[in-house]
Amino acid sequence: MREIGERLREIPFSPRKPRFLALANAYAPDFSRISTDILGSRPEGPHPYPDTFEKVVFPSLDDTPLVGVLGLHRDGRKRPGVVFCHGFHGSKNKNYIMEAALKAFSEWDYNVLALDLRDFGESRDLSHAPSTGGWKEGQDILGACRFLGRMEEVTTVGAVGYSLGASAVLNAAHQNDLYPYITGGVMAWSGFASLERIVSRFSRRPPVGDPFFPYYAVFVLLTEMRRLEMLRRGDDEAVATLGDRPFSPDFRRYVREVVAPHYGKSEEAIYALCSPRNFVDGLEYPVLLVHAEDDPVCPVEEMEELRLAARGNPNLDIWVLPTGSHCAFMGFDEEWYWAVMRGFLDYWAERP
Repeated sequence: MREIGERLREIPFSPRKPRFLALANAYAPDFSRISTDILGSRPEGPHPYPDTFEKVVFPSLDDTPLVGVLGLHRDGRKRPGVVFCHGFHGSKNKNYIMEAALKAFSEWDYNVLALDLRDFGESRDLSHAPSTGGWKEGQDILGACRFLGRMEEVTTVGAVGYSLGASAVLNAAHQNDLYPYITGGVMAWSGFASLERIVSRFSRRPPVGDPFFPYYAVFVLLTEMRRLEMLRRGDDEAVATLGDRPFSPDFRRYVREVVAPHYGKSEEAIYALCSPRNFVDGLEYPVLLVHAEDDPVCPVEEMEELRLAARGNPNLDIWVLPTGSHCAFMGFDEEWYWAVMRGFLDYWAERP
């Protein structure tokens, strides 16, 4: 980790665009597909992946069925694989996931799997398993790595996650000790240390002038769209836990009344299992966590807590950059973004 960390830090990070343009460049493409994230793909809906990618269904470690898109080179040559994982209220059709998957497949010569986590995208249609915020999502990642790694064309399998997906890949790296399906590097963009703190943050309306407010407003809008979809499906119990009134989500209540009972755990146990601060000191697999000082969603203090919790674990490299907002590094310096991701994945990949 020290060697590849030093090598990647030699790549200059040069955000030249004004902040507004950088954020617009990073986020704008996904606003056109918001409904796809909530409803999942439909026969009459958009299908952003090319015909070389096929829809697949596979089990998580706890047998929860999941949906993904698989890009597999079928020329008889073995290649490394990589799994890409979206964030909260996202899906495999998010632009940042799709672009990374297509670039890894066509330009970096990887076999690729992009998945919908449980409770999101098309995976929501296959089960009622609720999102936990990282613990069970880690098992979803490991299920995806197991599925991809068993392909004859695949050598090693790495994983890349964003926001909630960052927590998922960190949890996957932690659980990889028992279920060793990750055999390449793990890369996490814009993660957090404490799920309980993040859930509380999203359950309170911030002041309008707070840099977090625009992100909060978008998350509330997406949650309301989801609440209306649940009403349409007749899932009244889950609807109530997302808020008694429109645009009034209480994610703490959702964890307490839906997530914890579904998995037979206490509310405190769910927070403990999902919070990376509780296990990063024991990570035995290489993880690079990239964060920004100006992240308004997961404050940079989360990274300081993770550093302390890691107790110098050499398998975890936390890299904090001066800017990049929340999972928006591509908008600030696209050349740097792709070079760092490819460099890290290539370092751990096995190519015959």
